[in-house]
This record gives sequence, C-alpha cells and structure tokens, in this order.
Amino acid sequence: MDRHTCLTLQDIVGIVSETGISRRDFIKGAAAGIAIASAGLTSRVHGANGKISIGMIGVGVRGGQLFGELQGVDKAHNAEVTAICDTWRIRREDMAKKVKERYGVEPRVFTNYEDLLALGDVDAVIIATPDFSHAGILTDAIKAGKDVFIEKPLAKDLDGANAAMDAHKAAKSIIQVGTQRRSEGNWKAAAELIHSGVLGTISRVEVGWNDCGPRWRHNVSAIKPEDVDWKRFLMHLPDRPFDPHHYGEWQLYRDYTNGPIAVLGAHYFDVGLWLTGADFPASAVASGGNYIWKDGREHEDTLYAIFDFKQGFAMRYLTGLGNSADAGLSIYGTNGVFRESTWSATGAGGRGPDIIKEEIKISGNPNESHIGNWLRCIKSREQTNAPFEVGYRHSVCTMLGYQALMTGRKMKYLPTLRRIVEA
Repeated sequence: MDRHTCLTLQDIVGIVSETGISRRDFIKGAAAGIAIASAGLTSRVHGANGKISIGMIGVGVRGGQLFGELQGVDKAHNAEVTAICDTWRIRREDMAKKVKERYGVEPRVFTNYEDLLALGDVDAVIIATPDFSHAGILTDAIKAGKDVFIEKPLAKDLDGANAAMDAHKAAKSIIQVGTQRRSEGNWKAAAELIHSGVLGTISRVEVGWNDCGPRWRHNVSAIKPEDVDWKRFLMHLPDRPFDPHHYGEWQLYRDYTNGPIAVLGAHYFDVGLWLTGADFPASAVASGGNYIWKDGREHEDTLYAIFDFKQGFAMRYLTGLGNSADAGLSIYGTNGVFRESTWSATGAGGRGPDIIKEEIKISGNPNESHIGNWLRCIKSREQTNAPFEVGYRHSVCTMLGYQALMTGRKMKYLPTLRRIVEA
C-alpha cells in the first residue's frame, strides 16, 4: 500500500467516529478490500520483445494531436496504431486513412470502445474522449489488461476516480496522464529549484488561465445524427435527443465536464501540487458567472477558486474568458517569488533571512515526448512522468473547486474516506 491507502489505528478510529459505522462493519469492509488488493493481478509485460500495438479511443481534435506526437516517437519505440474507436463516422474514417498512411495497414475500426478493449493483441490504449467518460473507459481498459495514456482530467466525479484507482492498484498497469508539463524541461527545472527551498516558506500559489474569446465554440454543422452513435457517446448519462452542440462543444455543458476549472485547471493544479510537494487540498471556496459570453453555454466564463492546503499555503485559481492578461503560475515565498511568465525566481516582495539577491533564470531545458515517456515505460515497467496517482490528485482539485462553485459553500476533501463533503 502507498501512503494514501495505508491506515493507522488513528485513521480507523477517525473513520469510525466520523461515519458512525460500527467497528465490525468497518473491519468486514477492510477485509474485503485487502482480499481484492492481494489478489495479485498484474498487467502482462506489453511490447517487451516486439511491437507495441496501440488502440486509440477518441480520435477528435485532441486524439489527432496525440497521434501527431506518437508519429514522432513510434519508430524509436517499435509502436504502431492497430485499432481505433470513435462515435463519429467522419473522424473514424479520417483517422483510419492517417493510420494506414503511417503504418501501411488498415486499422480495425470500432464505435464501441469495449470491442476494441476485447482485442487480445492490443497492448495499450490512448484515451482522448470527453471528460465524463475518462474514468469509466480507463477502469475498463485497466481491467482488460491494457496500459493506458489517459487525457486529463483523469475523472469528472469521485466515484469514477475511486473505481479507477481500485482497478489500478489491483492491476499495476502503466498509466500516463496527459498533463504534459510533467515532461517539459523548464517545468522539471522549476520543480527542482523550488524543492530546494530557495523561496523560503511558501504561503501562496496563484494561477491564471485566461483568454479573450468564446473558448470551445465551434461550427457543428458537419455533425449529422446519422453519422454519430449518440447512445455510445452518452454512455452512462441519461438519454436525450441528439444535439450537435452537445456533441461537438461538450466543454460548454455540465453533463460532460466540470468546466474551465477542469478542462484548463487540471494542468495547473497538477503543476501546483508538483512544485509545492502537496498531495490534496484540504478545502475550497469558489465563485463565478457568465459575464461575457451569453451564448447558451452552461459553464461560467469567469471564475475564481481558492484552495487551502494543510501544508500551510493557499492556491488561487482564475479563468477569465474576457481578457487574456495575467496568465500563468506564480509561487510566493518569504525569500521571493517564482514566475512562469519570466521563468525566473527573484527576491521580489521577500523579507526572509535568505532573500534571493540575484535573479535565477530557468531556460533552454530539453523537453521529453510525453507519449514517448509512456512507451518507454511500457517496456521497462518503470513509473511514468505523470502516473495515475498525480492524475487522481489533480482531479480531486477540479472536483472540489467545482462543487464549491456549484453549491456556493466551502467544501472539504477527506483523503482517508476519498470523499468530498461540506466544510
């Protein structure tokens, strides 16, 4: 067990007290969990002596970008795409042509991802579907014995995230979460710098991901109902009439994602946790609204969220789609500040005993292919740059902030119980 699942006697007493369950029931449940964890299920060693066969689930805009990155490293890692799945015929056909051009063989094509996962010769899958489907497909892929590249956020809700975590701990698949900053040289250097303690005592992290346009609005006239497997797209969601806007612009609607705090915020929550060494936020408050884009979108175009961490600092997150200024991440300590906008740490605002006297620049550090890192780890069975656990943590940030936004209340996360409750 890792440090997030190993329960002390104090943890157990706390759970029993907080939930009101009996000690007998708790012990029963714990015993069942131990039995599952000790089953010893492990993924087979994919691609160890030959080609890595990859299935792509979701081949839209992001899937296409990932296929482009894959082409830069596939030959070096002896990997190729052999199967694709998408619920829109146009995308399936377009990607099938690209795959054949690249590898000389027609890929197997599916509308149902479960059919692709049933292929015994597919070693690994890339999942680039809408947010609401991430955790469910990831869980099924792990249970099918596949290694997985999963787009961020890892999950939209805690039930899905927890199910995926349980599956991962049982199977030990090689997972790479699509928070690609973990493979970028400047961010690696920034993490090393801040972990050195140069900033002194950190008290706040500030993040802004802003734009000055109607983000995620697209022309959906080409999306015809006869070309879309609408029920497969909805998966576990309640049935509803086909809507090309919901299909092609799903980022704007609550059923499919937790909005900007998830679609954009997942990147920076991941970086914030990484650079500060934190695991989970303790609590969050949030507020926002639709102030600019009155176009029928359900998600806010402007929002703030503030997270409190037990390590003793606060993180403020902002997305504003009315003005693109003041974007990026900054970390403030008693000895100075690190700013992504300048890729440097300075003594600005600091009054600590070891205030930074001269600017420390970060620049020119080589990037690693995020897909390439995953492929290398599939063969070596080493941990990827962005393993499952960091994806789970950034997803908790997105869920906690979103629930605070929706309820208008302060929400807290209980890591032992893996639950979000009102503070």
